[in-house]
Amino acid sequence: MPPLPDDFHPFSLLHAFSLLWTLGPLILACRIGRRSLARNRIDTEQTLTHTWAGFIIAINLWSLVYWHVTNFDIQVSLPIQLCDLACLIAPLVFLTHWRWPRTILFFWGIGLSTQAFITPTVEQGPAEVRYYLFWLVHLGIVGTAIYDAVVRRYRPTIRDLLLGIAATVLYTLVMIAVNHFLDANYGFVGNQLRAAPTIIDKLGVWPGRIFTLAAIVITLFCIMWFVANLVDRIAPARPPTRARGLIHCRKCGYDLAEISAKSDHCPECGTPIASPGV
Repeated sequence: MPPLPDDFHPFSLLHAFSLLWTLGPLILACRIGRRSLARNRIDTEQTLTHTWAGFIIAINLWSLVYWHVTNFDIQVSLPIQLCDLACLIAPLVFLTHWRWPRTILFFWGIGLSTQAFITPTVEQGPAEVRYYLFWLVHLGIVGTAIYDAVVRRYRPTIRDLLLGIAATVLYTLVMIAVNHFLDANYGFVGNQLRAAPTIIDKLGVWPGRIFTLAAIVITLFCIMWFVANLVDRIAPARPPTRARGLIHCRKCGYDLAEISAKSDHCPECGTPIASPGV
């Protein structure tokens, strides 16, 4: 058996293989989730999402041990990259009733972290632990965001859009300060470029590229908000009913699975809940 590759190169056969083994489970999970809800198998869908949340927690623990116990370097190991924070937030999407984690994962996961699948910054191949950590962390982030949008039909409101923009701007400002003191490149907004090429390489010199990047990200978030709501206008979701297994409010996304069967309004926003069979 030939040895596993030690290095990774974007747009290579290994890149294609990496996409295959990471995106395959995501597609399968979305199919199982949609089918479970369509057949009123709420317990099956919740078991799936809780298992997914447990998987992400395990990846977070593995990543923290790897970077802080055996390979600590203050310029790269602090868990403050945008993908690190997104991966820490991801389990909350499935384990809580909170809306803000869903909003952050929608914009950071689909809007930003998908770039990791197009131009991966990992330099190590399957012979190294970092290869698996990189792909599994981003699978957890992007997978959670896509599942929540496709299966549980998360749709951002204007308020969600503003929260996504505000959180990203705040994160950027904090990372600029951190990078200044540590001479690092957390959040890709430092005065450095990664060895592996990314889209940021094409945005000019620092600090001007930060403003260009901010304009691109804000525009992208606005497009995502518009498209997500346009999809609902073209193909609107039927009102949520526990009888059909649609267990999240169509307006605010509140989990309706555990509220009383006598309740006819969402306790979070007051949206009417259709009666079983309607």
